[in-house]
Amino acid sequence: LEYASLRAALGGGRSRMVHAVELGRPDEDREDEEEEREGLLQGRLGKEEEEEEARRAPRGAGGAGSVWARLWQAWSRPPGPNSVAPECLRGCVAYSRREEELYMPLRRMANIPYDAQEPIHERTLRQLFAAARSPQEARELPAGKDPRWKELGFQSEDPRTDFRGGGLLSLQNLVFLAEAYPERTARMLREAAPPTSSGSGVAEYLFAAACINISAMLVLLLGLNSVPMMSPVRSMPCPVHAVARMNVARVVAALAASQRDLEGIDASMPPAREVLGELFSSAIFKLHDEWRAICVRKPNATLLDFGDALSATAIALERFLGSLRAPASRDAADATALSLLFEPLQKVDPLHWQTRFLNQLARCRSGALELACRACAMLAQLADEFGLLWFLRKRVGGMEL
Repeated sequence: LEYASLRAALGGGRSRMVHAVELGRPDEDREDEEEEREGLLQGRLGKEEEEEEARRAPRGAGGAGSVWARLWQAWSRPPGPNSVAPECLRGCVAYSRREEELYMPLRRMANIPYDAQEPIHERTLRQLFAAARSPQEARELPAGKDPRWKELGFQSEDPRTDFRGGGLLSLQNLVFLAEAYPERTARMLREAAPPTSSGSGVAEYLFAAACINISAMLVLLLGLNSVPMMSPVRSMPCPVHAVARMNVARVVAALAASQRDLEGIDASMPPAREVLGELFSSAIFKLHDEWRAICVRKPNATLLDFGDALSATAIALERFLGSLRAPASRDAADATALSLLFEPLQKVDPLHWQTRFLNQLARCRSGALELACRACAMLAQLADEFGLLWFLRKRVGGMEL
């Protein structure tokens, strides 16, 4: 194989990335994927429009269900782009149509399992080896098992079994980390490796397996999964509160706006994928530091204690995402600025009482905003039942009824 950039084929990659594999993917495949993504998006938004039209349809004596049933249905419907709540409320807890469109590649990728029979999946796996080790070694790597995979922190000599829980997205996150931060990745691999091998054994753990856990953690926190998944941390909210998810969506929207407005920007990677890659990298750095701190506090720590590091990382992620602020659109496209945006995660102390208190406070605030949106929906339904829409239009400004 010849090593060039894989990101053009998978929708990812900056010019600073190295050690990639050329896919040789035809243009027809990219057009088919684009059409499929557009179809999924239109289907999702179309369904929301149909539900909204059904809700706004005139109610007669023969309307289905009782008034109370329809009021409960309006209350229980999650806030969305078509919510009747004022923009000042809806914008805090519900994605806009544009944000849903930007998130579509991530939602799709998060639900694709790793398939050893897919050539593109296998080439992505070889790309990871090239980035973590060297292109020369990747060329000579056998197609099946190899003991060098365990040196990267996989549980066995066949890494494909580890990706059953994380899917293709976890593999692509690993590739992003190894290519965007090769020196830090190499250092973490040395410190995580057992002292009997080439590692220092400073904080021994299964590096690649931990990365897959962090990828699954982010999918659950951001609500990207379409089917139930096992959480790496039992106490972790799945998903995180709506305000935190909206903060990430605003960063994605800012990056998309900067790529659209500025010329000469490498926009081959979808904005949501790039933001998730940077967030994933910062989360791995935090996990590594937390595990090192545990090993210092508890010299006899074993992998049975590694769950404490995962739990601490989840707490820090919730606190960080709850306070995340989108950069100015002119700065979002800069690789360094985007990386620095997630740097404050390393300073969050998950053991401090203030971190847990602020997490609870953020959950309460987000819950209150969601309740206000639901109350607006129920009020609009009540007005619909009794023909009071004209009154609300006149008295409540900014409501889309």
